Amino acid sequence: MEVEAERSIAGDRAAQHRGEHDATLTGREEDIVRALARGATNAEIGEQLYISLSTVKSHVANIQSKLGVRNRVEIAGWAWGTGRMR
Repeated sequence: MEVEAERSIAGDRAAQHRGEHDATLTGREEDIVRALARGATNAEIGEQLYISLSTVKSHVANIQSKLGVRNRVEIAGWAWGTGRMR
């Protein structure tokens, strides 16, 4: 229940920012968002996508900027809230 509430709050916050920021993500950024929303760590994402840890961190920072969110919880909330995880 607590995780669901966090997703809801993060999704609401991300929804507030969608109109203010460029939410057009690259294909690779979409891959990272989906992995992140499933709970993967940066190291796990790197292993799954065959990219370095620093590249994952760069993608996460770019995603945060594009979505106007502060952390990976809000990215995950955005992913679930926009139907990317269905």
